[in-house]
Order: sequence, then structure tokens, then C-alpha cells
Amino acid sequence: RYRGSFLGVFWALLSPALTLVIYTAVFGVLLRARWSTEETSTTEYALLLYLGLCVYWFVSDCVSEAPSLVLNHPNYVKKVIFPLEILPYVSIADALFHTLFRFMVFAIAVFLIHGLPPLTFLLLPLVWIPVCLWTLSLCWLLAAAGVFLRDLREVIALALVAMLFLSPIFYTLDQMPGVAAAVIRLNPIVIPVMQVRDVAYFGVIPDPVTWLQMVGVSAFCARLAYSVFARSRASFADVV
Repeated sequence: RYRGSFLGVFWALLSPALTLVIYTAVFGVLLRARWSTEETSTTEYALLLYLGLCVYWFVSDCVSEAPSLVLNHPNYVKKVIFPLEILPYVSIADALFHTLFRFMVFAIAVFLIHGLPPLTFLLLPLVWIPVCLWTLSLCWLLAAAGVFLRDLREVIALALVAMLFLSPIFYTLDQMPGVAAAVIRLNPIVIPVMQVRDVAYFGVIPDPVTWLQMVGVSAFCARLAYSVFARSRASFADVV
């Protein structure tokens, strides 16, 4: 990604840091947005907004490229024997690399503003397990479908915009009326966003039952998606 750039991999740290500054200036200073009706600071809103975006960016980085994963590597389909099923793993690994730097920026910001992050910050990898599993399942499904449906990438781009604004990233669920809140809860990133904020900022341990349910459902979806991808692979060479 950073090959040939002047700063190189340093952009992985600089980009999220500048993003945090921009969102703080726009939402916290210019728009004077606050996280709740109670008195909250500009920095708190910016940090909570940034944590929600970290979840969204991870999913978006993987899912937006998924429909083109196989199409972008026609030689792997036709000319060599290559395990195409590992391509989504590469996307997940790349997104995890950048997510690590994003959370490093968050930890530094919290340290400069409030002091050390809560000890529950160490639970972030556990929260990320179900996120990785269901994102991987989406990548497998979209990579297979993208071979046959060339317009899928444009559809996914619109769906990601809807996912961003129909999630408690810029607002809280408590601010939404009952029907709207129920619809928003159907968004798959809602629970991860709230869990990430709990462990990284509020120092709250997520409900273990909910976490286990998410892991189980996500693992089942990943296994099902892998089966669909494996069955569809035989037709890739004819279409690509």
C-alpha cells in the first residue's frame, strides 16, 4: 500500500492520528457535538467517535475489496494452482495491521488526556474475534459472488455508507426512538462498536454470554461461507 511513498509505513500511524484530529475539530469544536445530554467534553466525543470508526474502518477495508479479490488475480485462477480461499485472509491481516496502529493512536491520545487507559483495554483482541470471523465470512461470500456479479462492488459501496450512518458511531442508541433503535440494532457492527467502547474507554467488561453467542454465530457463518466459496470455485475459470 505504501510502496514508493515518502513516509512509507509511517502513514499507518500518521493517517489515523490526523483523522482523529480532524474529527475532533469538526464534530467537537465546529459542530459542538456531545455524546449525551449530560455535560461531556469535546475530547470524549472525539475519542468515542474514533473508536466506533475503528470498527467500521476494519469491516469497510475488508468488505469493500472483497468483490474484486478473485477478479483482480486472474492468473491465480487460470494459470497456477493457488488456494484462492486464502485471499480473504490477506485482506483481514492487512486490515488488522492498520487497526493495530489506529488503537495505538487511541491509546496515546487517552494517555495524554486522561492518563493510562483502563485495564479492560487488554480485552480488545477478544472483542475482535467475532468481528474477524463474520467479516471473513462476508469476504468469502462477496469474493465468490463478485466473480459472477460485476456490479456488486458498487452495491457494496452504498451498503457500507448505510452501515456507517445506521450504527451508533455518531450518536447513541438512547437518542433514537424505539422503532429506529430496533432497526439500527440489526446492523452487525452495533454490538462490536459498543463492546469496543466499553473495554477501551469505559472500563466495562462485555457480557460473556453475548460474546460467546457472537463467536458461535460468527464461526458458523464463516464455515458456511467457506463452503459456498469452495463450491463456487470450480466455475471461476469459466467466468474470469
